[in-house]
Amino acid sequence: MRSGLVRTWAFVLAKLSLFLVAAQAMAETGVDNLQNTSNDPLTPKMAFEFHNYAQPVLTDRPASGADQGYFRFVLPHASFGIDQMMRASMPVVASSWDPERAINGVGDFTIFNLAVHYFGDIKTGIGPLLVVPTASSPALGTRKWQAGVEAVVSAPHAWGLTTLLASWQQTLDGSGLQTVTAQPLLFFNLPDRFYLRSTGIASFTLGKNAVVPVGLGLGRVFELPNGASINTFVEPQYSVIQNGPGVAAFQIFAGLVIQLPVRFR
Repeated sequence: MRSGLVRTWAFVLAKLSLFLVAAQAMAETGVDNLQNTSNDPLTPKMAFEFHNYAQPVLTDRPASGADQGYFRFVLPHASFGIDQMMRASMPVVASSWDPERAINGVGDFTIFNLAVHYFGDIKTGIGPLLVVPTASSPALGTRKWQAGVEAVVSAPHAWGLTTLLASWQQTLDGSGLQTVTAQPLLFFNLPDRFYLRSTGIASFTLGKNAVVPVGLGLGRVFELPNGASINTFVEPQYSVIQNGPGVAAFQIFAGLVIQLPVRFR
């Protein structure tokens, strides 16, 4: 039985490999294809992003869940002769519930600004990060001022895009609460402007909790006139590491991104 199972998995993996090779051959060539520029966080275009994290399963909290709908605004700009990217993020529709009650409101406002540098096709960005305690309830945010650093490395390929976002932030109230995040982004381009994606955000609140989700999703980019585009996607994510009560054991990440051709200069 074991040898039959091995042969079955070998057959499945072989078929999957052939499919990915064929898809890569049919996908757009060149590193500046529309899927890459639409998914690259350092693409110098203004963007309006609508993201939602549905979290129906939380660790150690049965019949509890959460949902966060984000509005994010991205603005490329140039100051002091340096290309820069600013992103502001606000959970405008945040919900948390358990068997006793449900809470709805807004979350904490986050903004960072990156100075962008180029090393051939590879782009990097680093800059300050600030969290403003705008959450309407402790269940929807830390409600503490926080400051830190955000960094991004992005590398486009003919087959897709690899990117890493990382951040460190600390509360400013003397409590010493620190959070480190790492978000590896992997995009594999498919024909007809479709693409596969995996973009889970590993988050470590030092001394408190940790969560490492791994996702696999599908997206599609639609080209609009004059260099604009719409990017839609859905990505289920399962947390392979779940440490601490209340972290998401499973979530569905979905979004819509509108990019407009407003560049640095």
